[in-house]
Amino acid sequence: SSASLALQAFASNNQKRARNSSSSSVKVFDNVVSAQACKFLHKLTLEHSSRSHDGSSIFYRGKGSEEQRMTPIETTIDQILTSLNDTSPMVEYWSRSKYINLDAHADIDENTLKDDGVLRCPKNGHVLYMQIANSNKNVAPKNEDENFFEDIENNNNRRMGPTVVFPNRKIAWGTVTPRTLPSPSLASFNSEANLKERVREYIVDVENYWSEEEKQQNGYQIDDDDSNKEEMMAIVPAVDGRLLRFDGDAFHSVPKPPDRYLLSEKQLNAYLDRECEESDEFAEYEWHEGTENLRSVLLFNTWPEGSSGPRGVLPDRIVDDVPDGIVIEGDSDDNSGEDGSIVSREEERWQEWQDEYGDNFENLYCNPIEEWNCLDANHCDDDLNDVKISLMGNPTRRGVPMTKAMMRGPVDRKLFHDSHVVSMVTLEESLDYIK
Repeated sequence: SSASLALQAFASNNQKRARNSSSSSVKVFDNVVSAQACKFLHKLTLEHSSRSHDGSSIFYRGKGSEEQRMTPIETTIDQILTSLNDTSPMVEYWSRSKYINLDAHADIDENTLKDDGVLRCPKNGHVLYMQIANSNKNVAPKNEDENFFEDIENNNNRRMGPTVVFPNRKIAWGTVTPRTLPSPSLASFNSEANLKERVREYIVDVENYWSEEEKQQNGYQIDDDDSNKEEMMAIVPAVDGRLLRFDGDAFHSVPKPPDRYLLSEKQLNAYLDRECEESDEFAEYEWHEGTENLRSVLLFNTWPEGSSGPRGVLPDRIVDDVPDGIVIEGDSDDNSGEDGSIVSREEERWQEWQDEYGDNFENLYCNPIEEWNCLDANHCDDDLNDVKISLMGNPTRRGVPMTKAMMRGPVDRKLFHDSHVVSMVTLEESLDYIK
Protein backbone atom coordinates (compact mmCIF):
# COMPACT_ATOMS: atom_id res chain seq x y z
CA SER A 1 0.00 0.00 0.00
CA SER A 2 1.00 3.66 -0.34
CA ALA A 3 1.06 4.02 3.45
CA SER A 4 3.39 1.01 3.76
CA LEU A 5 5.70 2.38 1.05
CA ALA A 6 5.77 5.76 2.76
CA LEU A 7 6.67 4.11 6.07
CA GLN A 8 9.46 2.13 4.42
CA ALA A 9 10.80 5.28 2.76
CA PHE A 10 10.72 7.10 6.11
CA ALA A 11 12.60 4.26 7.84
CA SER A 12 15.18 4.09 5.04
CA ASN A 13 15.74 7.85 5.18
CA ASN A 14 16.07 7.71 8.97
CA GLN A 15 18.68 4.96 8.66
CA LYS A 16 20.71 6.91 6.09
CA ARG A 17 20.60 10.07 8.21
CA ALA A 18 21.68 8.18 11.32
CA ARG A 19 24.64 6.51 9.64
CA ASN A 20 25.84 9.58 7.78
CA SER A 21 28.00 11.12 10.49
CA SER A 22 29.98 13.34 8.10
CA SER A 23 27.24 15.93 7.56
CA SER A 24 27.38 17.27 11.10
CA SER A 25 29.80 16.91 13.99
CA VAL A 26 26.90 16.87 16.50
CA LYS A 27 24.34 14.09 16.05
CA VAL A 28 21.23 13.51 18.18
CA PHE A 29 18.98 10.44 17.97
CA ASP A 30 15.80 9.62 19.87
CA ASN A 31 14.32 6.17 20.55
CA VAL A 32 17.74 4.52 20.52
CA VAL A 33 17.06 2.40 23.62
CA SER A 34 13.70 1.27 25.01
CA ALA A 35 12.36 2.50 28.34
CA GLN A 36 12.81 -0.96 29.89
CA ALA A 37 16.40 -1.22 28.65
CA CYS A 38 17.08 2.26 30.08
CA LYS A 39 15.95 1.05 33.52
CA PHE A 40 18.15 -2.03 33.26
CA LEU A 41 21.15 0.04 32.16
CA HIS A 42 20.65 2.51 35.00
CA LYS A 43 20.87 -0.34 37.51
CA LEU A 44 23.88 -1.88 35.76
CA THR A 45 25.82 1.39 35.59
CA LEU A 46 25.33 1.99 39.32
CA GLU A 47 26.79 -1.46 39.99
CA HIS A 48 29.65 -0.85 37.56
CA SER A 49 30.58 2.47 39.18
CA SER A 50 30.71 0.87 42.61
CA ARG A 51 33.18 -1.84 41.59
CA SER A 52 35.45 0.01 39.14
CA HIS A 53 38.61 1.73 40.31
CA ASP A 54 37.71 5.26 39.21
CA GLY A 55 34.30 4.68 37.65
CA SER A 56 35.57 3.97 34.13
CA SER A 57 36.46 0.85 32.12
CA ILE A 58 37.52 -0.10 28.60
CA PHE A 59 36.66 -2.95 26.26
CA TYR A 60 37.87 -4.06 22.85
CA ARG A 61 36.00 -4.73 19.61
CA GLY A 62 36.77 -6.25 16.22
CA LYS A 63 39.77 -8.39 15.29
CA GLY A 64 41.71 -9.84 18.19
CA SER A 65 38.87 -9.35 20.67
CA GLU A 66 36.87 -12.49 19.86
CA GLU A 67 37.78 -14.14 23.14
CA GLN A 68 36.67 -11.20 25.27
CA ARG A 69 33.20 -11.54 26.73
CA MET A 70 31.29 -8.30 26.62
CA THR A 71 29.30 -7.37 29.71
CA PRO A 72 25.65 -6.26 29.41
CA ILE A 73 26.67 -2.58 29.31
CA GLU A 74 29.36 -3.26 26.73
CA THR A 75 26.89 -5.25 24.63
CA THR A 76 24.57 -2.24 24.40
CA ILE A 77 27.43 0.10 23.51
CA ASP A 78 28.76 -2.30 20.88
CA GLN A 79 25.30 -2.62 19.33
CA ILE A 80 24.91 1.16 19.12
CA LEU A 81 28.31 1.61 17.50
CA THR A 82 27.68 -1.23 15.08
CA SER A 83 24.38 0.40 14.08
CA LEU A 84 26.34 3.58 13.31
CA ASN A 85 28.93 1.66 11.25
CA ASP A 86 31.57 2.71 13.79
CA THR A 87 34.36 0.11 13.78
CA SER A 88 36.52 1.73 16.47
CA PRO A 89 38.50 -1.06 18.20
CA MET A 90 38.55 0.38 21.72
CA VAL A 91 35.82 1.92 23.88
CA GLU A 92 36.14 3.75 27.20
CA TYR A 93 32.96 4.12 29.25
CA TRP A 94 31.67 5.42 32.58
CA SER A 95 28.42 6.82 33.97
CA ARG A 96 26.85 9.49 36.18
CA SER A 97 23.56 9.16 38.00
CA LYS A 98 23.12 12.64 39.48
CA TYR A 99 22.81 16.10 38.01
CA ILE A 100 26.02 18.03 38.72
CA ASN A 101 27.62 21.04 37.04
CA LEU A 102 30.41 20.18 34.60
CA ASP A 103 32.36 23.11 33.18
CA ALA A 104 33.26 23.19 29.49
CA HIS A 105 36.08 20.79 28.59
CA ALA A 106 37.30 18.29 26.03
CA ASP A 107 37.67 14.64 27.05
CA ILE A 108 41.32 13.73 27.31
CA ASP A 109 43.60 10.98 28.57
CA GLU A 110 43.96 12.41 32.08
CA ASN A 111 46.98 10.32 33.09
CA THR A 112 48.94 11.11 29.92
CA LEU A 113 48.42 14.82 30.50
CA LYS A 114 49.56 14.45 34.10
CA ASP A 115 52.60 12.32 33.25
CA ASP A 116 53.74 13.70 29.89
CA GLY A 117 52.03 17.07 29.48
CA VAL A 118 50.40 15.76 26.28
CA LEU A 119 46.72 15.99 25.36
CA ARG A 120 45.30 12.85 23.75
CA CYS A 121 41.66 12.80 22.71
CA PRO A 122 39.24 10.06 21.68
CA LYS A 123 37.73 9.80 18.21
CA ASN A 124 34.07 10.27 19.16
CA GLY A 125 32.18 11.04 22.36
CA HIS A 126 28.70 9.75 23.21
CA VAL A 127 26.04 10.36 25.85
CA LEU A 128 23.20 7.86 26.27
CA TYR A 129 20.48 9.33 28.49
CA MET A 130 18.90 6.55 30.54
CA GLN A 131 16.71 7.98 33.30
CA ILE A 132 16.11 11.71 33.62
CA ALA A 133 13.90 13.34 36.26
CA ASN A 134 11.09 15.38 34.63
CA SER A 135 12.41 14.23 31.27
CA ASN A 136 9.42 15.46 29.26
CA LYS A 137 8.43 18.51 31.30
CA ASN A 138 9.04 22.06 30.12
CA VAL A 139 9.64 24.60 32.88
CA ALA A 140 9.38 28.28 32.04
CA PRO A 141 12.31 30.05 33.75
CA LYS A 142 11.84 33.21 35.76
CA ASN A 143 13.81 36.26 34.71
CA GLU A 144 13.02 38.45 37.70
CA ASP A 145 15.38 38.25 40.65
CA GLU A 146 12.58 38.03 43.19
CA ASN A 147 11.04 34.98 41.40
CA PHE A 148 14.29 33.25 40.59
CA PHE A 149 13.80 30.39 43.08
CA GLU A 150 10.07 30.00 42.51
CA ASP A 151 10.48 26.93 40.28
CA ILE A 152 13.48 25.25 41.87
CA GLU A 153 11.75 25.31 45.25
CA ASN A 154 9.37 22.73 43.75
CA ASN A 155 11.21 19.47 43.07
CA ASN A 156 8.45 18.38 40.69
CA ASN A 157 9.37 21.23 38.34
CA ARG A 158 13.13 20.89 38.33
CA ARG A 159 14.65 20.39 34.91
CA MET A 160 17.84 18.41 34.56
CA GLY A 161 20.35 20.42 32.54
CA PRO A 162 21.14 19.79 28.87
CA THR A 163 24.47 18.75 27.43
CA VAL A 164 26.04 21.73 25.65
CA VAL A 165 28.53 21.04 22.82
CA PHE A 166 30.90 23.58 21.27
CA PRO A 167 31.75 21.66 18.07
CA ASN A 168 34.34 24.16 16.78
CA ARG A 169 36.26 24.44 20.06
CA LYS A 170 38.76 21.61 19.86
CA ILE A 171 41.14 20.28 22.50
CA ALA A 172 41.51 23.54 24.42
CA TRP A 173 39.61 26.82 24.48
CA GLY A 174 42.63 28.80 23.34
CA THR A 175 44.57 28.64 20.08
CA VAL A 176 46.08 25.21 20.61
CA THR A 177 47.10 23.33 17.48
CA PRO A 178 47.54 19.58 17.02
CA ARG A 179 50.73 17.59 17.11
CA THR A 180 49.97 14.54 14.99
CA LEU A 181 51.92 11.32 15.32
CA PRO A 182 51.90 8.46 12.80
CA SER A 183 50.00 5.37 13.79
CA PRO A 184 52.43 2.49 14.45
CA SER A 185 50.24 0.32 12.21
CA LEU A 186 50.77 2.60 9.20
CA ALA A 187 53.98 2.59 7.17
CA SER A 188 54.34 6.22 6.17
CA PHE A 189 53.56 9.41 8.07
CA ASN A 190 52.49 11.12 4.85
CA SER A 191 50.64 8.16 3.39
CA GLU A 192 47.03 8.64 2.35
CA ALA A 193 45.92 6.10 4.96
CA ASN A 194 47.72 7.94 7.75
CA LEU A 195 46.25 11.28 6.73
CA LYS A 196 42.81 9.78 7.28
CA GLU A 197 43.60 8.17 10.61
CA ARG A 198 46.21 9.58 12.94
CA VAL A 199 46.61 9.17 16.63
CA ARG A 200 45.15 12.34 18.09
CA GLU A 201 47.87 13.90 20.22
CA TYR A 202 48.30 17.56 21.12
CA ILE A 203 50.78 19.82 22.82
CA VAL A 204 49.52 22.77 24.82
CA ASP A 205 51.69 25.69 23.82
CA VAL A 206 50.13 28.43 25.93
CA GLU A 207 53.43 30.26 26.50
CA ASN A 208 54.80 29.61 22.99
CA TYR A 209 57.71 27.61 24.35
CA TRP A 210 58.71 26.24 20.97
CA SER A 211 60.43 28.01 18.10
CA GLU A 212 58.90 27.72 14.64
CA GLU A 213 61.61 25.20 13.76
CA GLU A 214 60.85 23.08 16.82
CA LYS A 215 57.14 23.14 16.03
CA GLN A 216 57.82 21.87 12.53
CA GLN A 217 60.14 19.14 13.82
CA ASN A 218 57.47 17.90 16.25
CA GLY A 219 54.65 17.84 13.72
CA TYR A 220 53.01 20.92 15.25
CA GLN A 221 50.54 21.92 12.53
CA ILE A 222 48.43 25.05 12.16
CA ASP A 223 44.98 24.88 10.62
CA ASP A 224 44.71 27.99 8.45
CA ASP A 225 40.93 27.64 8.33
CA ASP A 226 40.42 27.92 12.11
CA SER A 227 40.17 31.72 12.07
CA ASN A 228 37.24 31.55 9.64
CA LYS A 229 35.15 29.06 11.60
CA GLU A 230 31.94 30.21 13.23
CA GLU A 231 31.61 29.62 16.96
CA MET A 232 28.67 27.28 17.50
CA MET A 233 26.87 26.06 20.62
CA ALA A 234 24.54 23.04 20.48
CA ILE A 235 22.05 22.71 23.36
CA VAL A 236 20.86 19.09 23.71
CA PRO A 237 18.12 18.44 26.30
CA ALA A 238 18.42 15.27 28.37
CA VAL A 239 15.69 12.83 27.29
CA ASP A 240 15.26 9.15 28.20
CA GLY A 241 16.50 6.90 25.40
CA ARG A 242 18.29 9.72 23.53
CA LEU A 243 21.83 9.40 22.15
CA LEU A 244 24.22 12.31 21.58
CA ARG A 245 27.33 11.78 19.42
CA PHE A 246 30.04 14.38 18.76
CA ASP A 247 33.71 14.71 17.83
CA GLY A 248 35.88 13.33 20.61
CA ASP A 249 38.02 16.49 20.81
CA ALA A 250 35.08 18.93 21.00
CA PHE A 251 34.40 21.03 24.10
CA HIS A 252 31.19 20.15 25.95
CA SER A 253 29.59 20.81 29.32
CA VAL A 254 26.58 20.27 31.58
CA PRO A 255 25.49 23.57 33.16
CA LYS A 256 23.75 23.56 36.53
CA PRO A 257 21.35 25.26 36.78
CA PRO A 258 20.45 24.70 33.11
CA ASP A 259 20.69 28.40 32.20
CA ARG A 260 23.85 28.98 34.23
CA TYR A 261 25.66 30.72 31.35
CA LEU A 262 22.99 33.44 31.19
CA LEU A 263 22.65 34.18 34.90
CA SER A 264 23.83 37.41 36.41
CA GLU A 265 26.53 37.18 39.06
CA LYS A 266 23.89 37.94 41.70
CA GLN A 267 21.63 35.14 40.51
CA LEU A 268 24.42 32.58 40.26
CA ASN A 269 25.77 33.38 43.72
CA ALA A 270 22.26 33.11 45.16
CA TYR A 271 21.79 29.74 43.49
CA LEU A 272 25.14 28.41 44.74
CA ASP A 273 24.35 29.57 48.28
CA ARG A 274 21.01 27.77 48.15
CA GLU A 275 22.65 24.61 46.81
CA CYS A 276 25.17 24.61 49.68
CA GLU A 277 22.33 24.94 52.18
CA GLU A 278 20.54 21.96 50.63
CA SER A 279 23.74 19.87 50.64
CA ASP A 280 24.30 20.57 54.33
CA GLU A 281 20.70 19.69 55.11
CA PHE A 282 20.71 16.38 53.21
CA ALA A 283 24.14 15.40 54.54
CA GLU A 284 22.44 14.66 57.87
CA TYR A 285 20.34 11.95 56.23
CA GLU A 286 22.28 9.08 54.70
CA TRP A 287 19.05 7.67 53.33
CA HIS A 288 18.41 10.71 51.15
CA GLU A 289 18.84 9.63 47.56
CA GLY A 290 15.60 10.74 45.95
CA THR A 291 14.87 11.08 42.26
CA GLU A 292 14.52 14.85 41.98
CA ASN A 293 18.21 15.14 41.02
CA LEU A 294 18.27 12.02 38.83
CA ARG A 295 20.19 12.45 35.59
CA SER A 296 21.44 8.97 34.77
CA VAL A 297 23.69 8.87 31.71
CA LEU A 298 26.06 6.34 30.15
CA LEU A 299 29.07 8.03 28.59
CA PHE A 300 31.42 6.33 26.16
CA ASN A 301 34.34 7.38 23.98
CA THR A 302 35.77 5.51 21.01
CA TRP A 303 39.54 5.42 20.50
CA PRO A 304 41.01 4.96 17.01
CA GLU A 305 43.18 2.18 15.70
CA GLY A 306 46.83 2.81 16.52
CA SER A 307 45.95 4.49 19.81
CA SER A 308 46.89 2.87 23.10
CA GLY A 309 43.71 4.31 24.61
CA PRO A 310 43.41 6.10 27.94
CA ARG A 311 46.39 5.28 30.16
CA GLY A 312 45.57 3.35 33.32
CA VAL A 313 41.94 2.54 32.44
CA LEU A 314 41.30 -1.21 32.73
CA PRO A 315 38.57 -3.66 31.68
CA ASP A 316 35.57 -4.16 33.97
CA ARG A 317 36.41 -6.27 37.02
CA ILE A 318 32.99 -8.00 36.81
CA VAL A 319 32.91 -8.67 40.57
CA ASP A 320 33.92 -6.60 43.57
CA ASP A 321 37.23 -7.35 45.20
CA VAL A 322 37.05 -9.03 48.59
CA PRO A 323 38.46 -6.71 51.30
CA ASP A 324 41.66 -7.81 53.01
CA GLY A 325 41.08 -10.00 56.05
CA ILE A 326 37.79 -11.46 54.83
CA VAL A 327 37.83 -15.16 54.06
CA ILE A 328 35.15 -16.75 51.88
CA GLU A 329 34.41 -20.38 52.66
CA GLY A 330 35.83 -22.62 49.96
CA ASP A 331 38.18 -19.93 48.63
CA SER A 332 41.46 -21.23 47.31
CA ASP A 333 44.82 -19.52 47.28
CA ASP A 334 45.29 -19.96 43.55
CA ASN A 335 41.74 -18.89 42.57
CA SER A 336 41.54 -22.06 40.49
CA GLY A 337 37.77 -21.95 40.21
CA GLU A 338 36.61 -23.69 43.40
CA ASP A 339 33.48 -22.38 45.12
CA GLY A 340 34.10 -18.94 46.55
CA SER A 341 37.03 -18.06 44.30
CA ILE A 342 37.09 -14.93 42.15
CA VAL A 343 36.74 -17.10 39.05
CA SER A 344 33.69 -18.82 40.51
CA ARG A 345 32.11 -15.51 41.56
CA GLU A 346 32.65 -14.12 38.07
CA GLU A 347 30.84 -17.09 36.55
CA GLU A 348 28.01 -16.58 39.02
CA ARG A 349 27.76 -12.95 37.96
CA TRP A 350 27.63 -13.91 34.26
CA GLN A 351 24.85 -16.41 35.03
CA GLU A 352 22.89 -13.79 36.98
CA TRP A 353 23.14 -11.39 34.07
CA GLN A 354 22.00 -14.03 31.58
CA ASP A 355 19.05 -15.00 33.78
CA GLU A 356 17.91 -11.39 33.98
CA TYR A 357 18.82 -9.99 30.54
CA GLY A 358 18.82 -13.07 28.27
CA ASP A 359 21.51 -15.48 27.15
CA ASN A 360 23.00 -12.87 24.81
CA PHE A 361 21.74 -9.89 26.85
CA GLU A 362 19.09 -9.33 24.20
CA ASN A 363 16.90 -7.44 26.70
CA LEU A 364 19.50 -4.68 26.52
CA TYR A 365 19.78 -4.46 22.73
CA CYS A 366 19.30 -1.04 21.24
CA ASN A 367 16.36 -0.50 18.91
CA PRO A 368 16.93 -1.19 15.19
CA ILE A 369 18.44 1.90 13.59
CA GLU A 370 15.39 2.17 11.31
CA GLU A 371 13.42 3.09 14.45
CA TRP A 372 15.82 5.79 15.60
CA ASN A 373 14.73 9.37 15.08
CA CYS A 374 17.59 11.54 13.84
CA LEU A 375 16.90 15.09 15.05
CA ASP A 376 17.71 18.32 13.26
CA ALA A 377 18.82 21.29 15.33
CA ASN A 378 16.69 24.40 15.54
CA HIS A 379 18.84 27.40 14.58
CA CYS A 380 18.10 30.30 16.91
CA ASP A 381 17.60 33.98 16.10
CA ASP A 382 16.65 35.41 19.51
CA ASP A 383 17.94 38.71 20.86
CA LEU A 384 21.67 38.83 21.64
CA ASN A 385 22.65 38.01 25.21
CA ASP A 386 25.92 37.61 27.07
CA VAL A 387 26.95 33.97 27.44
CA LYS A 388 29.44 33.35 30.27
CA ILE A 389 31.03 29.92 29.84
CA SER A 390 32.97 28.35 32.73
CA LEU A 391 36.06 26.40 31.67
CA MET A 392 37.36 23.25 33.38
CA GLY A 393 40.85 22.53 34.60
CA ASN A 394 44.13 24.39 34.96
CA PRO A 395 45.63 26.67 32.24
CA THR A 396 47.48 23.73 30.70
CA ARG A 397 44.21 21.94 30.02
CA ARG A 398 42.14 25.02 29.21
CA GLY A 399 44.77 26.49 26.89
CA VAL A 400 43.94 29.98 28.18
CA PRO A 401 44.70 31.75 31.47
CA MET A 402 41.08 32.76 32.19
CA THR A 403 38.51 30.50 33.89
CA LYS A 404 35.49 31.92 32.06
CA ALA A 405 34.99 33.01 28.47
CA MET A 406 32.59 35.78 27.53
CA MET A 407 30.59 35.20 24.35
CA ARG A 408 27.47 36.78 22.84
CA GLY A 409 24.72 35.09 20.90
CA PRO A 410 20.99 34.91 20.07
CA VAL A 411 20.08 32.71 23.01
CA ASP A 412 17.30 32.85 25.59
CA ARG A 413 17.05 31.07 28.92
CA LYS A 414 14.11 28.98 27.70
CA LEU A 415 16.41 27.12 25.29
CA PHE A 416 18.33 25.62 28.24
CA HIS A 417 15.07 24.54 29.91
CA ASP A 418 13.42 22.98 26.85
CA SER A 419 12.44 19.35 27.34
CA HIS A 420 13.08 18.11 23.82
CA VAL A 421 14.17 20.56 21.09
CA VAL A 422 17.85 20.59 20.10
CA SER A 423 19.05 24.16 19.53
CA MET A 424 22.07 25.46 17.61
CA VAL A 425 23.31 28.95 18.43
CA THR A 426 25.92 30.97 16.55
CA LEU A 427 28.15 32.79 19.04
CA GLU A 428 30.58 35.64 18.67
CA GLU A 429 33.54 36.03 20.96
CA SER A 430 33.66 39.09 23.19
CA LEU A 431 36.93 40.88 23.84
CA ASP A 432 36.16 40.72 27.55
CA TYR A 433 37.10 37.74 29.67
CA ILE A 434 36.24 37.11 33.27
CA LYS A 435 39.40 36.09 35.12
